[in-house]
Amino acid sequence: MESNTATRDGFVKTKLHGRIHYRESGKGSVLMLMHTNGASAYQFEAVTPLLSKHFRVIAWDMPGHGDSDRIQRHYSMEDHAKALGALMTALNIKAAHISGASVGGSVTLAFASLFPLRTLSAVPVETPCRSFDEWGTRWGHTEANFGLPMQTVAQIKERVAVVDAALETRWNIDRCKAGAWAMVDVMWGIREFNAQAAAKQIKKPMMIVYGKRGPTIADQDKLTGAAPKAKLAVLENSGHFPMLDEPSAFSSLLIRFCGGK
Repeated sequence: MESNTATRDGFVKTKLHGRIHYRESGKGSVLMLMHTNGASAYQFEAVTPLLSKHFRVIAWDMPGHGDSDRIQRHYSMEDHAKALGALMTALNIKAAHISGASVGGSVTLAFASLFPLRTLSAVPVETPCRSFDEWGTRWGHTEANFGLPMQTVAQIKERVAVVDAALETRWNIDRCKAGAWAMVDVMWGIREFNAQAAAKQIKKPMMIVYGKRGPTIADQDKLTGAAPKAKLAVLENSGHFPMLDEPSAFSSLLIRFCGGK
């Protein structure tokens, strides 16, 4: 017999966003997980066995990534939030805990601000909070990071604490599946997104998570200032990818905040 924590692959067909792939495990309250740019649902493989003891965990491949359909136009963060809503509707999920890292954090803020009745709680992780012009000053670095899909172990190690052969393979599979155009389009979506304005609108319980060694903690005052009632959590040994750097600590944060039993 299959255990409750066994992971199952699935697809749903949506009218506006094509086919969306997801990976699911566990039972109970739903916890939606959203990966970083150029990744996929597989990014949460280390934390899913821990979280699925407490929640029905669903990690998606965002449109244009993984095994979901390619995007044929520019997607804003609001477009991605609506795609997440379409996935939830197809799975007959009325409301869920919403958490994502980096672009997934931006989608978390967009979703929770647009769909408060479908949000039980919001946990944006390592979420960028820069203005359009601030992004512009470093756009060459952004294009260099996402405009060339394949990365060396040395490049990956600049962003992830421990890199083995399996992670290197998965990292580059996912980046190549997404492709340069889709990844850079995600960055345009983040650049255009007003994270502070979205955070100000959220009334549901929210926890803002940073990795102490990550690139977004320098701007934490902007996001926490926009949501002064939100809980703040900093993972001491994480960078931009807490689910990879500290899977146990990251999972514990989510379990405690989202009320996992």
